[in-house]
Amino acid sequence: MPVVKLGISFPAELVEEIDRISKGLKKNRSEIVREAITKMISDYKKQQAIEKAERIYKEIADDDKRLSEDFLSICAEPVATYKAGRKAKRK
Repeated sequence: MPVVKLGISFPAELVEEIDRISKGLKKNRSEIVREAITKMISDYKKQQAIEKAERIYKEIADDDKRLSEDFLSICAEPVATYKAGRKAKRK
């Protein structure tokens, strides 16, 4: 993958923290920042997918609720009752 250099400004405290982490992990600043941004992007995409799934499942639940209510209303309507009669004899 091609690499593009960016000029980014960070607060001094954040740079110090990045330096501590990079020393502990034996990685350079660029690797630490790249991994952090990659993780953030991945988390964001997951969040978007979850939110979309929640909307879809809510729509399905709403549709199921409407179908259930329609079915129950049909079942609640009075229906004709039939009694069994005597069996007719065949000739």
